[in-house]
Amino acid sequence: MLLTLFALMLWSVAEAQQTISDELIYDRVSEYVEADLNSTNNSALVSKELSTILYKHDIRITYGAPGLISWLMLVPTFGNHDYDYSFPDVIDDLRKNDGPHYVVATLGLSYSQQLKPWFSLGCKTTFAAFFCKTYDTMTGQKLYRNDAYNVSAMLDCRFSWLRREKVTMYSSAALGVMAHIERANGGYIPMVDFALVGVSFGRSLYGFVEVGIGVGGSVRAGLGYRFNGKK
Repeated sequence: MLLTLFALMLWSVAEAQQTISDELIYDRVSEYVEADLNSTNNSALVSKELSTILYKHDIRITYGAPGLISWLMLVPTFGNHDYDYSFPDVIDDLRKNDGPHYVVATLGLSYSQQLKPWFSLGCKTTFAAFFCKTYDTMTGQKLYRNDAYNVSAMLDCRFSWLRREKVTMYSSAALGVMAHIERANGGYIPMVDFALVGVSFGRSLYGFVEVGIGVGGSVRAGLGYRFNGKK
């Protein structure tokens, strides 16, 4: 009888210990699973947030091939002298001879800030120039310089319609004003610039190519740097 009671007591204690152990293991495992799920969710959330806030600022330098606006505003200005067909003026123009022509197509500098994953707003400036010297036909002496400059300042909007880790495709539109300076003369005119299609390659430091219309040139290429990202 005593042996039976003692055996029952041992069995009860073992069952109680097993129950406690199972509950502890379940609690521990539940805590680990919950922590892991929270960590995964947090990582996904952080990853999503990083994809939208990374690289808030963007600086670019650009060189563009001659575009229609550059040629219309610069090159035709020179090499053609104004004639009133009076004999003294005709003789005076015949005594002048233009030297080699040098064209700086379009240099550009821009800054933009990413407001949305697909939208950036910033400003840009472009510079284009034409250099030419005019000489005396008889003596070869330099008479004066025929230099002209186009300098623009514009507000620039960029729309990214394909975004990948290292490749982005976009379009942009800019509106502003351009100063045309020609020897002692100058003036201001409204100006626009469009990048119909642009592709950038890289992360923080990247290169890009654009096909556009406007003061920026017909085909542009350059380097950019994105910074101030949260990692």
